[in-house]
Amino acid sequence: MQLLQEYLDFFHDEHIVLDDLSKKKNAPQTSTETSRAEPEEEISSKSISPDIFYIKISSFGYENIAPFKELIEKNKEKIESSKGLIIDVRNNGGGTDDVYQPLLPYILTNPIRIMSVEFFATQTLVNGLRDYAIKNIKQDSLNEVKRIDEDLREYRENTGNFVLYGDKKVIIDTIVLNKKSPQQVIILANRNVASSAENFLFSSRQSKKVKIMGTPSMGALDYGSIREFKFGCDNYQLLLPTYRSTRLPQYPIDNIGIQPDIYLDESITDWIDFAVRYINE
Repeated sequence: MQLLQEYLDFFHDEHIVLDDLSKKKNAPQTSTETSRAEPEEEISSKSISPDIFYIKISSFGYENIAPFKELIEKNKEKIESSKGLIIDVRNNGGGTDDVYQPLLPYILTNPIRIMSVEFFATQTLVNGLRDYAIKNIKQDSLNEVKRIDEDLREYRENTGNFVLYGDKKVIIDTIVLNKKSPQQVIILANRNVASSAENFLFSSRQSKKVKIMGTPSMGALDYGSIREFKFGCDNYQLLLPTYRSTRLPQYPIDNIGIQPDIYLDESITDWIDFAVRYINE
């Protein structure tokens, strides 16, 4: 296992994962005393002052799509009336871009450019996309299944090659902006921000009123959409990325990270307080 991990580490890719499942099965159970500790909330918000609103989102996991949308709707008036909005994504390791979509109408000022991706066509990819699509159709319709199979035909016919997702390498995304929104938006990000959380930074920084504060992010955005690949060892799980960004090779982010607009060094211990003072000044 150690030798395999050394080999995988060569690629410096956080989306390549090899897990020993037997160790997880045999791991000692958490003590009752420890389990009583309240887990830290992944999503929260508060009014710091009458004109500054704070939102924390430490995971873009699929399970947070509905709760985060509900949080935004519940605090709609507070967000709209705020002079400044602070979005704290520190330690957000990613998940899905669908989670942060409700925020974009409040923080963008213009259409954004999004680079597309190229999927490496394999049978594992086809099976995974098909299973996911079928799980999400509202009813077991043969017509829907046929449509899904038709959508996947290009991947089947190009096994072993890269296939561009969609028909353009660059997509101009025109988000319908909210009529009322904060004048300033501060996003707090640190080294542990990765994957779709970096995608959030990448899109948000195109807004004229957004400033990213903190440190460079992890740098795990060039390859993504990991899936499990069976390789004949049931006690081990191998996860590999299935696409690469069309930014490559000209604009790599892996092992570099998204750079902040304002770097917060070690002498700044309270990032939220710094962001508040920045907005008020």
